[in-house]
Amino acid sequence: MPKVTLAPFWESLGATLKKEKDWEIASLFKDFASECATIRKRVGLLDLSSRGKIEVTGRDRIDFLHNVLSNDIKTLGFGKGCYATLLNAKGQILADMNVYVFDNSILLETESGLEQTLIEKLSKLRVTEEVDFRNVTKERVILSLQGPKSEPLVGALIHGPVMMVTEEFQHTNFSLLGTTVTLVRHSVTGEKGFHLFISDDKAEAIAKRILAVGGLYGIKPVGLSAYEILRIEAGIPRYGIDMDETTLLPETGLESIAASETKGCYPGQEVVARIKTYGGLSRKLCGLVFEKEGLPKSKEKVLRDKREIGFVTSACHSPTIGKGIALAYLQKGNFEAGTPVFIQASSLSAKVTPLPFVPQPKN
Repeated sequence: MPKVTLAPFWESLGATLKKEKDWEIASLFKDFASECATIRKRVGLLDLSSRGKIEVTGRDRIDFLHNVLSNDIKTLGFGKGCYATLLNAKGQILADMNVYVFDNSILLETESGLEQTLIEKLSKLRVTEEVDFRNVTKERVILSLQGPKSEPLVGALIHGPVMMVTEEFQHTNFSLLGTTVTLVRHSVTGEKGFHLFISDDKAEAIAKRILAVGGLYGIKPVGLSAYEILRIEAGIPRYGIDMDETTLLPETGLESIAASETKGCYPGQEVVARIKTYGGLSRKLCGLVFEKEGLPKSKEKVLRDKREIGFVTSACHSPTIGKGIALAYLQKGNFEAGTPVFIQASSLSAKVTPLPFVPQPKN
């Protein structure tokens, strides 16, 4: 099983490595609570290099992706990006991804381990279009700066105000230690955030530079176990855990950012539009806050008045609010905040709460 490029460096800083999907990643540096607090209060450095990365080229790349993905790709333009999904005809999610438009290519960033499957699914949709897909996951490291101090830190790295990436998914290139780095504004924790895409041969030198400059802003490396807690607190579903090929896009609550209402047809568009126009969601992703210690496991059934109304997807202890929390799909009629529910297998009582669990600051 391969390690992420920077695994030896993270180990030298005290990281515990953990196997996840096809990688060994930096899971923990110190403890969950302090690492979460680093990102909530200052700025943390995450290594998200195991995320799948696909380079799309060919003269028809924009038209092709525009026609098969749920979001509007044609209007993005160079230096822009968006979140999008690939749906089947039933409106179920086959994959989700971040889309970044460059001058001669488009980069798709997707869930770890999903990249080859996504390439296969996209290739099957290709008819006569001139479009090619290349898996570049191992060639590019993603270092992510997350937290309220991330923006001034990025400004210090680029020696100027962060004016060129003011919108989510907007990106630009800059030079750091003699190499080109792609800077993307993107929050994955509910806090302000930026991704830095770096060639793997320059990753360690740049990571050291970020930590050195970031010392003025209280930066610390943060493991992916704390990242999981932070994204649950932010109510951000993860593909393969909180959604899969059985999940309708509107059930996740992501359709407002993942699907264009004006671009016209794409696979699953009729289902998404019909649900928006006429309702009819039989279930949706909700938050649960537990009343005592203990956490349920994924897929454990949620009951209300001894009647099954849903199931848990992700759960963690939230150091930010000091209680156990979970994401769960609940049936219609059980969405109201404060609704009491029970997890039978774990003997846990909980109340339904709106997402996100932690208020998100504006960029």
